[in-house]
Amino acid sequence: MPIEPKNFKVTNAIGSTDNFAGAEVQFFHITIVQSDSSVLDLRTELDFNETMHNLIRTILERGTILYQRIDNAATGRIDITMERSGWTAATLQVAIRALGDTVGVNSRSVSLSVVSQTELKLDNS
Repeated sequence: MPIEPKNFKVTNAIGSTDNFAGAEVQFFHITIVQSDSSVLDLRTELDFNETMHNLIRTILERGTILYQRIDNAATGRIDITMERSGWTAATLQVAIRALGDTVGVNSRSVSLSVVSQTELKLDNS
């Protein structure tokens, strides 16, 4: 007869992310939206002092980015995983929008950007 450990648990809750490796993490889905309501193609904003550099500096003010994924399409989408984050989706959205309409050397707008907190997904959505 197998022994059942007293502290064994398969999951904390169905649909939530369980972390068995270390500090708690948060997942954020960010869409960079310009003042004209169009999304910003981030593939052209990856160099020093361009939009992504400034976004990352802002995000790092309140936590450590463990993983990031920038969509390889004109979607404006960034997905990040943060450890010990001091952000909520609402506060991160406010901070990104506060960067305004002249971000980086190319003066890109991020003033209508949208942030949501998500769970871990290992698919292409």
